[in-house]
Amino acid sequence: MTVYNSLCKFFYKNNIKTTFLVDILYMKDINAVYGFENGDYIIKQLHRLLTSNIKNQILFTLERKLCITVENSHVDVFNLTVYEDLSKMEIIEIKNIIFNTIISHQFSLLDSDLTIDIDITIGSSKGKGKELQVYAEKALHNAKMNYINFMYYDVNLYKSHFENEELLSILRRNIEEKSVEPFFQAIQDNKTKDIFKFEALMRIYDKDGQVLMPAVFIDKARKYRLFNKLMEIMILKVIDYIKKYKINVSINLDYNDILNPSMKEFIIENIKNSDVGEHLTIEILESKQISNYYLVNEFIRDVKNYNVSIAIDDFGSGFSNYEHILNINTDYIKLDGSLIKKIDEDVYYNLVKSIVLFAKEQNIKIVAEFVSDLKILRYVKSLDIDYSQGYYIAKPMPIKEIMDEM
Repeated sequence: MTVYNSLCKFFYKNNIKTTFLVDILYMKDINAVYGFENGDYIIKQLHRLLTSNIKNQILFTLERKLCITVENSHVDVFNLTVYEDLSKMEIIEIKNIIFNTIISHQFSLLDSDLTIDIDITIGSSKGKGKELQVYAEKALHNAKMNYINFMYYDVNLYKSHFENEELLSILRRNIEEKSVEPFFQAIQDNKTKDIFKFEALMRIYDKDGQVLMPAVFIDKARKYRLFNKLMEIMILKVIDYIKKYKINVSINLDYNDILNPSMKEFIIENIKNSDVGEHLTIEILESKQISNYYLVNEFIRDVKNYNVSIAIDDFGSGFSNYEHILNINTDYIKLDGSLIKKIDEDVYYNLVKSIVLFAKEQNIKIVAEFVSDLKILRYVKSLDIDYSQGYYIAKPMPIKEIMDEM
């Protein structure tokens, strides 16, 4: 341990800290293909990247002096800790710095002019003491299990294996006060560069007014049987915003939402009474759970009577072949982020290309999700994909911020 790291741990040992565990994916494959010496060499390069370039970017972005340490906690896992109680937005900003810098970096090999890139997953948490590391590791594990590049767990909301009164209290308060709020992420037309529509993403607030991300509360809300109440509040707000600002919006439903008679009735009744159907798209999450296509298409038929559009979300993550898509009367396919973030690799590029060709033959529009940088956007446009969504286009924002920018 360096003197700097020791001093940080000593002087800030009682402070709230924010930690980011950075895990190199497929390290065994790298060792098998290029040898253990090259594997060790890549780990050394990543350590230098974290302690110099990435650390400096974080300090520049946050615009204040911070104590930041980097340690190689496991063979292929690094622990970057910021000794401060960071806000949710700052955590996301740092995650983006770490992720984008590493995946765009070319790593050298010993005795070779060849360079390779690596992929990573990040788990993050905030808190004090040993529990901080425990929950960061839980976040990292769940991110890897769900094939996503980042997950954040708030220690205060995940004690006792996530079964705690605080989160239940937060959910109830958001329902009682109707403070559930849709954040809107722009979807861009790749030909005109105009904002075509927005996807509404659910957010709730803790007792201090801090925004909680869906990974923290969605699963628990379903378990506590409170998700439908949250969803109803959000849908009503989305309808109000559509009427007030004349914007096009998409909302997410999964198979269980469609099968739920009360939720189905609520959605259709409010679309009918508000006359916003032509501005609304319902995204149905692609899932192996979808087995009764009759019920799904019955729902689609009902909402299309009011000019609602239909999109299949996360296409490529669940269905095993194109035949399933042909069973659903959809207007859009949203390509899963796991395909788009690796679109610069030949295998994924060709897979996405085949999906695009298939969709165009069926007269189905394509949306690329997880467009996180210009490089990915250029690949997306080269395949004549219709629309793009992701942090390079816009982050999810409250409606007021969006209207202020327009």
